[in-house]
Amino acid sequence: MKFEILEEKIRSTTISLLDLAEKQCWNKVSKNCHYILTDINALEYSNFHMLRKLKYKANSKKNPQDLNSILKVLYEYHNDLYDVVLYVFKAKKDQTIIEIEYLKKSDLDPEYYQEIKDYPTMFHAKISMPTHLDYSRKFDINWQRQNFSNFLKKYSNSFNI
Repeated sequence: MKFEILEEKIRSTTISLLDLAEKQCWNKVSKNCHYILTDINALEYSNFHMLRKLKYKANSKKNPQDLNSILKVLYEYHNDLYDVVLYVFKAKKDQTIIEIEYLKKSDLDPEYYQEIKDYPTMFHAKISMPTHLDYSRKFDINWQRQNFSNFLKKYSNSFNI
């Protein structure tokens, strides 16, 4: 994959992610985006709940970077990328931090690798939704931050207040 193609894929997936956030969340999400990278295989976890907590803890320590800086790092794996998923990590009025989570083909099971080694990279935009939420209601994009106001929202949603 050429650098320009990778850049266009990340840009278009970012636009899709911001549109998704606007539809699903009540927050105002800034189009001023900075990025952090996560190699999903660098984290050891036994379930998705644990993975979410590990990613949040690790990502909180990372310094967000502009798209060009992130693309240079991601391009190092351009021939080995299997899946690239963009999530909103944190949204503020003046900045949105997007996590780019990637999975390399070489990290997969050797038999499966032989099957998919020539497949093009998949790009996805996803939003992490709170487990306590009625899916017909909009939610706070920053719900993963463990704070008292999110506890109250979770508690009030359980009573449909």
